[in-house]
Amino acid sequence: MSIVSKAALTAMLALGGVATVATPATAAPVQKKKGKEGEAPALKVGEDFRKAAVAAQTALQGGDTATAETQLAAAEALIKNDDEKYFAAQLRLPLEARKKNVPGMKNALDVLLADPRTQDKQRLMFVRGDIARQEKDYAGALQYLQQAQQAGYQDENLPLMLAQTHFDMNNAQAGVAELEKAVQAKKAANQPVPDAWYDLAVAKLYGAKDSAGVSKWLKMQLNDYPTAKNWRRSLLVYRDSAQLDNQGKLDLFRLMRQTDSLADQNDYLEYADIAYRVGLPFETKAVIEEGRQKGKMPATALAQLHNDAVTAIKNEGSLASLEGPAKSAANGKAAAQLGDAYLGSGNYAKAVEFYKLGLQKGGVNTEEVNLRLGNALVGVGNRAEAATAFDAVKAMPKAEIATFWKQWLATPATGATAAN
Repeated sequence: MSIVSKAALTAMLALGGVATVATPATAAPVQKKKGKEGEAPALKVGEDFRKAAVAAQTALQGGDTATAETQLAAAEALIKNDDEKYFAAQLRLPLEARKKNVPGMKNALDVLLADPRTQDKQRLMFVRGDIARQEKDYAGALQYLQQAQQAGYQDENLPLMLAQTHFDMNNAQAGVAELEKAVQAKKAANQPVPDAWYDLAVAKLYGAKDSAGVSKWLKMQLNDYPTAKNWRRSLLVYRDSAQLDNQGKLDLFRLMRQTDSLADQNDYLEYADIAYRVGLPFETKAVIEEGRQKGKMPATALAQLHNDAVTAIKNEGSLASLEGPAKSAANGKAAAQLGDAYLGSGNYAKAVEFYKLGLQKGGVNTEEVNLRLGNALVGVGNRAEAATAFDAVKAMPKAEIATFWKQWLATPATGATAAN
């Protein structure tokens, strides 16, 4: 994926021309002596060169490219000093730009960038960097573009070109850093950030196995584009990049369930299977039945797994029968496990009760219990207390999942449905 246009910069130069410090018509003849002490030496050109160069400039200004080419070629054949070479390059650059001749532009730019008299060098470095990119000379492009940036050149394409160049050189971190500058510039100007920029950053960071960076950019994207499609994609990409264990995947699937971003039978199958394997048949049964009811899969789908869950539930007995032992236990482990079962079955009020009991009794994984308590509180519509529970989750990767929950709560379009 590319985020910059290769044609835009050449077109800009062709229309705008190039700034000059003098013209052949005003340059001093070769015979003219140096100026007074303290003055810059006068630019010197031969008379024959002057005539051809002035004719080329006049034709160029009049839009007569063919005549400009003939006269400039004649002038270039007469070059005898650096001043004449400098003048010729000033005329050659806009002429080659109008002809869309990139190699010709490159040669003229190299002459002008090497000459201390050239004005507007920032822009010329920028254009020279674009040409290097077109030639796939990414090291050269990076050099010129960074020089333009360091010289203070301002153009919305510059950070994008730097980002793309770093990506082309397989430097994901540097590329994303430049892309973030482009995002910040867009936001400072109250302009929308293209969704594709977020996609690109996530893809590059995912390839670099930077799970923290992936999470950061997914959240940035969700802040601007909180669609169901993006939520599902974001959570799945984060899951894969973070290499979560089954408990972590289960927590992420619960967020997908709450945000209604489980898409198809495959999602429900993976979720239900994980819940069953970690010992939560109530959740397996509830998830399969929910998927069927929502039309995300046929009414008889996952029949064997559903039957296995039903059998396990019969063997375990009702959840209500487990409340007494959980309350009388010496620590909170049984209460937290019962909270998990109630959460999975959709009884959020009971889940809140037993998660809080588990935390009160102690001896539990507080990070995990607080994350799931926040989940249950979302289910009963208590968003403020849910946010407090999520804030209590500090250790990774649970803390990262908690921040996704908090972001969802803070998004009006989705947070408003938290109790549904």
